[in-house]
Amino acid sequence: MPVDSPAAWPALLRPATAITGLALLWLVESHTPAASRPRALQNTSRLRHAARNYGLAAACGLTVLWAAGGLIIATTEYAEHHGIGLLRRLPLHTAASTALAILLLDLWTWAWHLACHRIPLLWRFHRVHHSDTAMDVSTSARFHPGELACSTAARIPVILLLGVSTAQLLLFETLLLAVSQLHHSAITARQLDRWLGWLLVTPGIHRVHHSRNRDETNSNYSAILSVWDRLFRTRSSVDRALTEPPGLSGMDGDDFQTLLGLLKTPLISPHDSPKHPASAPQTSALHPPSPENQTVPISEP
Repeated sequence: MPVDSPAAWPALLRPATAITGLALLWLVESHTPAASRPRALQNTSRLRHAARNYGLAAACGLTVLWAAGGLIIATTEYAEHHGIGLLRRLPLHTAASTALAILLLDLWTWAWHLACHRIPLLWRFHRVHHSDTAMDVSTSARFHPGELACSTAARIPVILLLGVSTAQLLLFETLLLAVSQLHHSAITARQLDRWLGWLLVTPGIHRVHHSRNRDETNSNYSAILSVWDRLFRTRSSVDRALTEPPGLSGMDGDDFQTLLGLLKTPLISPHDSPKHPASAPQTSALHPPSPENQTVPISEP
C-alpha cells in the first residue's frame, strides 16, 4: 500500500497497536499481585498459555487472514470506486462519516457476536474462543480460522451496504483490537469498570461473558461500545466477581487446550466429549448457549 494512500496510516497503526497493547497489558498483568489475579492464571504458565493462543493466531494468519484481509480491502476499494453505500449518500463531513461508520460497524460486530452464540455452526467455531480457561490479553487473539472465514464472508455485504472506506475500516479494526486486548486482559480494577463501563467494554464487563454460567455467557456481546447491550437488554451485571475460572464445560483437558486441540474443536460432535451435568447451568462446549432467558437485567457498572 503506498505511503501516501489515505489508508496507509491506519494500516500501519494496527500492527503497532497490537504490539504496544500486548506489551503494556502483559506488563500490567505481570505486576498484578498473584493473589489478585484470576485464579486460573495463578496456576498456569503464562508463556505456554500465550504461545498456544498466539500460535492459533499465527495459524489464522497463514490460512485465512492474508486472503480475508485482501478480500475486505478489495471490497472497500470497489465500493469507493463505484460510489456504493449508505455513507456515500449522506451529506456528511469526513469526520462525521467516519464516526458513523465506526458506530455502525460496532453495531454489526455486536450482532455478529450474538449470531455466533445462537447459530450452532458458528458456535462450533466460536467455542474455541470461549474454551480458554485462563483469560488474559492473549485470549483476544484466540479465534479459529473457520470463524474468521465466516465473519469475512458475512462482512462483505455489510461493507457494500454501508459504503465504508478502507481508511474507516482500518481505523475501526485498530480501535476494536485495542479495546479487545483491554477487555480480555487479566486486570482486576473495579474503578476502571465504574469509570469506563458506561461507554466502553471493560475487563469486568467482558469477563462475565466468559463465565461458565449459561445466562452470563448469553450476555455482554458488545465489542467496543457497551451501549449496545444496554440498548438491546443483553447486559449482565458486573457487580459480582466470578468465583470460578472461565471456559466451557467438558473442554478443560489438555487435549482441548493444545494448538492441535484448538484447531480440531469445531469437528468434535456431541458424542465425542462429556456432557455437563443437567443440573448445572453451565455453557456446554457442544451446543450454543440456549437463547432461553436471553434477556438479563441491565446493571450499570
